[in-house]
Amino acid sequence: MKLVDTDIFIDLLRGFGPSLSFFGEEEEIIFSAVTEAELLSGQQCKDAVIRERVLHFLSQFEKITVGNPLVQIAADFRRKYGIALPDALIAASAFVNNATLITRNVKDFQKIREIKVEKPY
Repeated sequence: MKLVDTDIFIDLLRGFGPSLSFFGEEEEIIFSAVTEAELLSGQQCKDAVIRERVLHFLSQFEKITVGNPLVQIAADFRRKYGIALPDALIAASAFVNNATLITRNVKDFQKIREIKVEKPY
């Protein structure tokens, strides 16, 4: 199972070729509710049509909600590794679901020993 970070979804929504190949090959993709919030907070989503397209696109994948015990694990990751709270929540989502975190921002997550992190392209 692969938990996809926000940057990979952004690549896909912008039509970046390698991301198209990645999504075409992967079968079990999940994402954090934090990723949904990050995507919807982009300026492009001021446009209701684009916002609906993003939501429709995300609906094909399983969303991992943010609740207990995930938030407690995220708090531990943030305190232990000094990472930003959104990154800690995404990392905890991967951990709780025994998923590999897929991101181009490997350096943001590589110090978290409890999860596996991969750069897709």
